[in-house]
Amino acid sequence: MQVDPLLVLKKLASSYDIQCLRVAAPFAGLEDFDYGLRKALDPQFEWQEFGKLLIQSTAENVLTITEDMFELQYALFRIPDEPESVFLMGPWTSGTRTNETSEWIRKHIGKEACEVVQNYYSSVRVVQDNRFISTISTIVGLMMPPDEYRVVEKREFLPLNFALDTRFFQEPSFEQELPQTMLEERYATENKLFDAVSRGDVDAAINVCHQMGRYTYNGRFCGTLYQIKTKMTIMNTLMRKAIERGKVHPYYIDKISSRYAAQIESMTDLNDPSMIWDMVRQYCAYVQRYSVKDYTPLVQKVINHINLNLAEPMSLKSLAAMCFISPSYLSSLFKQDTGTTIVDYINTQRVDRAAVLLATTDRSIAAVAATVGILDVNYFTKIFKKQLGTTPTQYRREKKATLNG
Repeated sequence: MQVDPLLVLKKLASSYDIQCLRVAAPFAGLEDFDYGLRKALDPQFEWQEFGKLLIQSTAENVLTITEDMFELQYALFRIPDEPESVFLMGPWTSGTRTNETSEWIRKHIGKEACEVVQNYYSSVRVVQDNRFISTISTIVGLMMPPDEYRVVEKREFLPLNFALDTRFFQEPSFEQELPQTMLEERYATENKLFDAVSRGDVDAAINVCHQMGRYTYNGRFCGTLYQIKTKMTIMNTLMRKAIERGKVHPYYIDKISSRYAAQIESMTDLNDPSMIWDMVRQYCAYVQRYSVKDYTPLVQKVINHINLNLAEPMSLKSLAAMCFISPSYLSSLFKQDTGTTIVDYINTQRVDRAAVLLATTDRSIAAVAATVGILDVNYFTKIFKKQLGTTPTQYRREKKATLNG
């Protein structure tokens, strides 16, 4: 199977939350190659000329690693077999801007505009992993003639030596457009998080959370305990709405969001980020466990009733009567939607709930069984062992040993 190196580069850049752009006439979207920084600095910038100069200045069979006047870093190269196209990756930064650059920009564009640029810079992805550039070099080398391929690092790369036009620095749009561009990026990332949690996709949600770390909030949620609690409350609300779209029953939504609301209220540590990661994982777990979005409305109703009434007597006949349909039709529809029978589903949910109680309480085996709607302890032990491969007593002993060990 032949792998497209450009696609591999895009996936690599995506994993670092760095954009890629194919630069070619008529240069559509080129004005956003730096997330709108130059567009905000100079609304009259000649993008067509910039695009042409970018292509002309990029040598064939060369990977150029460069840094511009704002200490933003890029990687670019001519695309093989496309002489009038350049593949551009970036921007990213390697850390805090140097004092020299900050003072130079402050001198030329003024204090207020400099603060806007700094807010922008603080929102660009920081990459301190040397493997990133070496990996890019290796992948690009696969597309180039081995005896001609070179990697060049340039501090001065003509197209990126942006000539500041001070006429526009006093325009109100200068300070409005730049934050707006980054704000759009941040909201797009928040929507990715919303989508990932609504699907119960833990890996994707955690990855997006890392991406969100690149955005600053202009001090709104930084510094004081009150501000951090406000940020966490907003995150809790976002998670709550996400699993609601994931078709989780309001009972469970209220249960998990109330739990985190109480934890947020009792926060005392400004520097502990663990709650965010725990929150994301737990909300995704609720979607995985309680979402009914893939089922027909009738089966959704039955599943929610089962999960919310595990302690009550239930049977195929009683559930069918609740839905005003025949037991045989409900049995067929439920098996078709879920791949299991109603009896097996009820037993699975009861055993799962019982396992949590055994691990977290000191209730007797009989009391736990009764709590999940099974009065016959022998039958409870039988289905518990069938599902989890161990008896309730052994399960509790192993869990406590793990906690104490």
